[in-house]
Amino acid sequence: MGKVIFLNIDGTIRDFDGTIPVSGVEAIKKARQNGHEVVLNTGRAYFRIGNEILDIGFDGVVAGSGGYVEYKGERIGYRYFTQLAYIEFMRDLMEYGCVVEMESNKKSYILESDWEAYQRISREFWRYLHIREDEVTMPVRVRTLLDVPEVQKLVIFSDKLSRHDIVSKWGYSFHVAGLGIPCNGKWVGEVTPNYITKAEGAYQILKAGEKKKKDMIAIGCSEKDVSLIAFAGFGIAMGNGTKEAKIAARHVTASIKEDGLQKAFHIVGLL
Repeated sequence: MGKVIFLNIDGTIRDFDGTIPVSGVEAIKKARQNGHEVVLNTGRAYFRIGNEILDIGFDGVVAGSGGYVEYKGERIGYRYFTQLAYIEFMRDLMEYGCVVEMESNKKSYILESDWEAYQRISREFWRYLHIREDEVTMPVRVRTLLDVPEVQKLVIFSDKLSRHDIVSKWGYSFHVAGLGIPCNGKWVGEVTPNYITKAEGAYQILKAGEKKKKDMIAIGCSEKDVSLIAFAGFGIAMGNGTKEAKIAARHVTASIKEDGLQKAFHIVGLL
């Protein structure tokens, strides 16, 4: 029986300098030819994945860190914050002066009062990811929190709060992960409800495809991928990955610059 391989995008398929190693693309296509299924599992909202990635060809997509799940061209999962949890948490963040981008599957939103600060921060963010400004879909500006529908993920830029601060107060309700991207503030990370994770998104794909955990391989590189890597039957961390990802993994492959994705596919017999 074929395997199901879940792949992160940034740092796994696409390097942070903007390049997509040909070896990785070829490995994905060959694995699918060999009867395996390959699924994107990314923190990016679906509208931010981009055709350069989607055109490689995949059997499913887990986007928004698990908020949106698509398999064989059909949406099978769609989850978001309850309005009460979203409003209460956002008010807390606003008291500490955090700039927060609120993401749904099709759009993202920013409060009008945070627009100037967001523009300054986001330029640094996209520059680090080597994404041109004309490639970026900017968030919709809104006046109030109630103007935002079905929030799946919050991307937080904070000068005062650390990850520890957020986990200490809200960790029982939310899944909190750092983005691992340099910034001038104290912390930049993302928060989803505790029922929205990359692992939960993968579980929905397995259930729809009538697969077991033993059929699942996950490859990632960041703190956001830890739940996915730990959940998989065989979890792999990229050589350029974070310490947390490597600890959770059963195997550590080479870095993305050293054809790590292709080598990981070889290790588990997909090619």
